[in-house]
Amino acid sequence: MPTEHAIRLGAMSFSKLEGTGGLKAALDRFRWFYLGAEFCENLLRETLCDDIVRFQGKGKKVCLLTPPLSEKGASRLKKIFSTLHTLHKAGEVDFSRLELSINDFAALELARACKLEVNISAGRIFYENVFTQHRGHIHALSRQALDYFRSLGITRYDISVPGKIPLSNFASKPCGLGKPGFNFSLHYPYLNLTTTRTCMVGMPDIRPHQSIDGINCRHECRACAFQVAHPWIRENLLVRGNTIFLKFHGKRSFSEKELNELRVDRLVYCPFP
Repeated sequence: MPTEHAIRLGAMSFSKLEGTGGLKAALDRFRWFYLGAEFCENLLRETLCDDIVRFQGKGKKVCLLTPPLSEKGASRLKKIFSTLHTLHKAGEVDFSRLELSINDFAALELARACKLEVNISAGRIFYENVFTQHRGHIHALSRQALDYFRSLGITRYDISVPGKIPLSNFASKPCGLGKPGFNFSLHYPYLNLTTTRTCMVGMPDIRPHQSIDGINCRHECRACAFQVAHPWIRENLLVRGNTIFLKFHGKRSFSEKELNELRVDRLVYCPFP
């Protein structure tokens, strides 16, 4: 099966992409559009449903990115899921062309509660429940972990790799994992290194014993990322919101053989971290 190509727009809306003049080129090049908030619940917005309708109206498939959740984020996501269910019943959203990427078990439970009958994948934070990635290697933890996630309906995992295709413990045959039965969506050229619950950029200082209830994020991360350097680290790092990224420069080109061996059947281009 040929590799699918996707673009991760994140919090960028259909209208914003259209306003930049890049909509036609994106529609011509990409089959999948990744929308939503992958790392931070403060970026969840109900207007995502309108964007899903508009991209599907252009004949495209959409993956809705969802972040780790607190009670605040769960409430927002429940409204989004309920709206999507209503739109599906009205024939405006096609569940067969909608995928859900989760980074929290709560998102999975909410999807079930809201009767969101869509394919579900494990996000770039959540996949570490099943795989480890270290020093150019990616390993499936166990057959039991794969089987458990498969029982939840999850057979696709979002990942990033450190510059080149890593070695794995499931490419060779036999690999001791049985029939792996999973695929990867590979995000590039940014590798997410670490994510926190708080944000250095958009959240005000919270004093001891002060509740976060009622404190609103200013969404500075939607404007830009900040480059940071440290004498102990050779590469410059990028901070966007609550996540630190590493960008790999130069032409990113993966052979079909490399992608097939790693079980990658979808490449997700990220124009920004």
